Amino acid sequence: MAAKKKTTTATAKPSVDEILNRPLPNEALKKMPHKQGMTAITPIYVTDRLNEAFGLGGWQFEPEIISDSEKMIIIKGVLTVPTLNVRIVQFGGNDNRDRGDAYKGASTDALIKCGSYLGIGSHVWRNDKPREGHCEEKKPAKEKFKKVEELEKILEKHEKSANEFLVQIDWLNQKQTFRDLTDVRAKEILDRPADFLAQITINK
Repeated sequence: MAAKKKTTTATAKPSVDEILNRPLPNEALKKMPHKQGMTAITPIYVTDRLNEAFGLGGWQFEPEIISDSEKMIIIKGVLTVPTLNVRIVQFGGNDNRDRGDAYKGASTDALIKCGSYLGIGSHVWRNDKPREGHCEEKKPAKEKFKKVEELEKILEKHEKSANEFLVQIDWLNQKQTFRDLTDVRAKEILDRPADFLAQITINK
C-alpha cells in the first residue's frame, strides 16, 4: 500500500505594503524625556524593515550635507527604490558636539523621515490609530476587559491625575478616560506602571 503524501499548507508571504506598515516592536521606540509625549524611532529598525521589504541592495540612501554650522548639522537624504520608481527626499538635523555623531544623527534622522513616507513607524505618527481605509483589528472582549481591570488597579487612587496627564500628552481627548486607551498604549503603562505613576506625580 502506497504511503499517503503529506499535505502542507502554504503560508502567504506578506506584501511589501504589509511589511512597511506593520507596527514596529516596542523596543524600537524610545520616549524623548526632553520632549514630553514624543517618541523616537531607533534607526536600525528602519533599515531592517527596508531590507525586509526590498531586500539587500534593493534600496539606496544618499545623504548630502546642506549645512555644517557649529550649532547644527543639516543633511538632505534621498531614499530610492529603483524597482518601484520610488524617490523620497527629507531633511535631518543634529546638534551633537561630536561632529561624527552629529553627521550620523542627522543622516539617520533624514532616513527615518523618508521611511515614514513609506509607512515605516507610521503607527507612531498616527498615535496608534488605524490608517485611512483600514479598520482597527478587533480584540476579544475578555482581553480588553482584562487590560482595563489591570489599569484600574494601578490607577485606582490616581484616576483624575492620570486622565489629565494622558490628555496632556495627546493619548486621549478631553471626553475620554484611561479606559479608552488603545491596546498598545495600555500595554505601555502596564509594562512600566512605576514609571507612569512617577510621571503623573511630576506633572501634578
